[in-house]
Amino acid sequence: MNGIYNELRVIMKKHTILTYKEVINEIQHKENHLLIANGFNYGLGVNTGYGAIFNKMAKNNKKIYNDALKMVEDCDFDLEYFIGKLEEDINEDNTFLRKYISNKIKLDFMQATHEIVKSEIKNIYTDKNDGIFVLLKEFTNYFTLNYDSFLYLLLLKYKPIENKKKNAIAFMPSLKFIETDLDTNQNNIYSEIKNARVNGKLRLNLGSPSNSLEKDCRMLTKTHFTTEIKEYSKTHKKGWQTKDIDKVVKQIFQEEKSNEFLSKIDDGSKQQTLFDIPEFVYDVNSNTQNLFFLHGAFHIYKDGELYKKITQQSDKALYEKLEDVLNNDEQDVVCVFQRSNKTDAINNNDYLKHCFEKLACLSGNLVIIGSSLADNDDHIFEQINSSSIDKIYISAFGNMEEVFEAAKSKFPNKEIYLFDAKTISYEKPKEV
Repeated sequence: MNGIYNELRVIMKKHTILTYKEVINEIQHKENHLLIANGFNYGLGVNTGYGAIFNKMAKNNKKIYNDALKMVEDCDFDLEYFIGKLEEDINEDNTFLRKYISNKIKLDFMQATHEIVKSEIKNIYTDKNDGIFVLLKEFTNYFTLNYDSFLYLLLLKYKPIENKKKNAIAFMPSLKFIETDLDTNQNNIYSEIKNARVNGKLRLNLGSPSNSLEKDCRMLTKTHFTTEIKEYSKTHKKGWQTKDIDKVVKQIFQEEKSNEFLSKIDDGSKQQTLFDIPEFVYDVNSNTQNLFFLHGAFHIYKDGELYKKITQQSDKALYEKLEDVLNNDEQDVVCVFQRSNKTDAINNNDYLKHCFEKLACLSGNLVIIGSSLADNDDHIFEQINSSSIDKIYISAFGNMEEVFEAAKSKFPNKEIYLFDAKTISYEKPKEV
């Protein structure tokens, strides 16, 4: 492998092609920021490209979108452009039909994207992605060009346990497939073991009640804790299988270990209790926010002058809420659906503008994963170019010379380093 990259370094006289591990080593203990696009999702086994989303829409609604796929391709998978082409055949006075078509397509688009993410979210628990925290722990700020929830769910996995429920978004139930399946099949095994780990006490009686020792279960080693749980199951006739106990304990300890790295994830929302039902509202002037959806996201919507987060705990509630938002003239999903002319949409939305302006305030290093550096994201690249960022590390595949020339044209004032996307591995480093 080293020989291949030595040859590349000779051939690519203008610049050096790094490996993913080399990038991780270079940015350690420095000020770093992460920008992801759809290619990042692909690397974790989740295809949220426009083509995949429209194909999912066609699969969900065979009698509707199959006949429109050719038109979608002709529109370069631009959702707003596609809607506009359909509206050309509708009388301008027919505002009802225009709004209905627009809302129906947008809702189907969001539902299809969510279903793709939900069906593949289990990939973040696979062994091959178990070391994703090695990457994520190196960053101060996280930016995404995607409007799906995948990055948020990924970061939420490494958030402190006590913050997960109060900060959960509508997509959170899909993260709990392990817990739900095991609880259903093994008599609440996950819930009880998790509660034992968080709240349990181990009491040793050394001959008399006055001569006893008590220790929090959170302080026990993995081996000791597993032994005590197995004894608990046997004593109380729980009927839990040994392999499932081991699986649950492993999951709990993985969560605890990952939480050590990512304890400061702030998407800018705060719970407001001024409403009849407490809601999460975004502070568009937040100084602590470090997770930014540059083109919006399905779980963010504008309600009058406020920007809110959908936090319902079921898919049905999510879809119902999105439909309510689309059909309410005073509400709107904060999501830039079009693939071109995005600047106007950003400047007319305080949440998006706040995220966009943050890019110009950055310094240190920027790592970009999964972006094709397409022209329709030039507004993002220009903002980065105006920042105090020194070095930009960009994942690349295909013709490296062409990628480098594209990168230099987007970031003429920056020091550019490419790293081979094929070398990216999120496997957990082997312990020495």
